[in-house]
Amino acid sequence: MPVTTILQSRRKQEAQKRLDFYNDKHREHLLGLLAQRFQEPERFQPVFVNVLKKVINNLALVYLEPPKREVLNGSEQDKAIFSEMAESCGLSLKLKIAARQVKLLKTVMLRPVWRQGRMELDLLQPHVLDVETGDTPEELKAVIVTHFPESGRDEDTVFKRWTAESVTTLDARGHTIGQEPNPYGVLPFVPLWDGIPAGDFWLEGGDDLIALQEAINTKLTDLLFIIEKQGFGVGYLKGGEGSELNPVYQVGPGSLVSLPENGELGFAAPNAPILDILKSIDFLIKQAAITNGLPASSLSTEAREESGISRLIENRELQEKRSDDIELFRTYEKRLFEVMRVVWNAHNAGRQLSEKAQLSVDFYDLKPKASQGEQIAAWESLLSMGIKDEADIVQEMNPDIKTREEAEAYLLQRQTFRAKLKSPAMANNEPDFLTE
Repeated sequence: MPVTTILQSRRKQEAQKRLDFYNDKHREHLLGLLAQRFQEPERFQPVFVNVLKKVINNLALVYLEPPKREVLNGSEQDKAIFSEMAESCGLSLKLKIAARQVKLLKTVMLRPVWRQGRMELDLLQPHVLDVETGDTPEELKAVIVTHFPESGRDEDTVFKRWTAESVTTLDARGHTIGQEPNPYGVLPFVPLWDGIPAGDFWLEGGDDLIALQEAINTKLTDLLFIIEKQGFGVGYLKGGEGSELNPVYQVGPGSLVSLPENGELGFAAPNAPILDILKSIDFLIKQAAITNGLPASSLSTEAREESGISRLIENRELQEKRSDDIELFRTYEKRLFEVMRVVWNAHNAGRQLSEKAQLSVDFYDLKPKASQGEQIAAWESLLSMGIKDEADIVQEMNPDIKTREEAEAYLLQRQTFRAKLKSPAMANNEPDFLTE
């Protein structure tokens, strides 16, 4: 029995196509469409604009800013271990990319991996994955990962079938060629969905955006062809037959032409539907935005100073979508933390992440951009009420300060410096430029 069925193959091809579109690899797909429509597709110059990528990036707004992650009920060692894991695997960046791919592909997976003495995080797309589920789509029984060979030959493809008990290696025909125990006792995979899976593990949706991208590409290619072939005037001669007695003339600046009696020489400009095609392209681009809950202005060619936060504040539908996505990713981050703990502990017997440690995730809150005076007044109000302290404000001002400990160290450093400036020793040793 082959590992990949026809239905699975179609799903994987669709996933690869979406990844190609997102990563600006439109050419081969566009040439295939032209070959279906025209007998001589090689006469066309493929042209495309990546509208799909723009829409996806505008929809994936969970990680506008990195959330604040904190280990609760754990020791200082637990906090240090999590900080080390998050830094080594680039957790915030990987999850931001994963959120975009969830919007694009609808279902992806994260896999914590212990590689070369450090924690890393692999992002796996549907074109390299197969699954076996239990009574519900969320009940994972096995995950099969495709490993494509460097040779490029299909017969050299290898599959790894993971269960909670074992890892089985299969060849391209599905025959077992190796097996070993699963060192973790659980599946080291965390599925991410663009919603709640109901009937199938692989969520569907997004076909409209793919169809719109293909339509935009073909219309742009049509437009360039029309401009090239019909944008120039076509010469005509009335009263001649094109014979030796009445030749077809090649004329240019400074030419003199002898015409037959009642003859006429001129140029006709074809009535190319350039404006109509431009209007249709503009309509398709706007529909790509509107049907996905975005304002048409988000894909406008007119320059506008509008941040992702501004779009969200002005768009109720986007706010609701982001709120739903935050709840999904809050759950995903906690599941990921649990799997990362299992993987870490399996490879670090002398430095364990305790079972009682839990992850708290505080996602970035949306708020309009305030002026400096308004921001200072807001901070002073929060300080007076005890809702925030100076360390919270330092972290808010400087996203590079990731932990509260770093914020407190920064405050102590500033306080020490200010005390030094006010000391008598500093006052008696004023710099020369103050006394000159």
